[in-house]
Amino acid sequence: MPATPAPQPLNKLAGTLRHRLLLSIEQFRVLDKVMLAKALTLAEETHAKQSRRPTRENRSEGAPYIVHPMRVALIITEELELREPIAVAAALLHDTVEASKGKVGIAQIEEQFGRPIAMMVAILTKPTFKETDKNEQEQKLKIYHERITQASVETKLVKLADRLDNVRDACDLLDKGFQLRYLEQTRTFYLPIAENSDSYLYDELSIACERLEHELKYG
Repeated sequence: MPATPAPQPLNKLAGTLRHRLLLSIEQFRVLDKVMLAKALTLAEETHAKQSRRPTRENRSEGAPYIVHPMRVALIITEELELREPIAVAAALLHDTVEASKGKVGIAQIEEQFGRPIAMMVAILTKPTFKETDKNEQEQKLKIYHERITQASVETKLVKLADRLDNVRDACDLLDKGFQLRYLEQTRTFYLPIAENSDSYLYDELSIACERLEHELKYG
């Protein structure tokens, strides 16, 4: 029986995804490619010192955070085959405002990338709240979910791609409590949106949820 291949080094993983992403936008118009390269650079700068949660394969450190927005963009370009540069840019930038801790704002996104992308990023940016205040948390998440429900189709697709990548990733996490909360939230809120938005994302999100549930029971 062949040996199980070693996990890809985390820094190499980010480089591989970057290469795939650049190839996936190669057929875009020149100006769109320039804009997307600029969005990728801003995302890389914003997430430069940030990491994902540790996993069973990498218990000491999580992957570079930038792998997440790049994977979300790749779901848009490779899996959905959506050649919409605004959606790809929003996928790359969807966590920049939240993660920058005030260094990057919606006004800056609008100045550099235009109002349509800035509006998508604004809708996708999660609200801040005190972890200890459950009422505030529930209230702000309710408003956030309502914004997603009322958003454009492209914005919903980016959010669903974001959730799909996170659920896939959650299957390998160490925190069972987080996994359970994520599974419940996905099935309660995001699966119904996916069912009414895109059959592929609905199917893939359902499969990812089933895998996550299996990991919770038997992993």
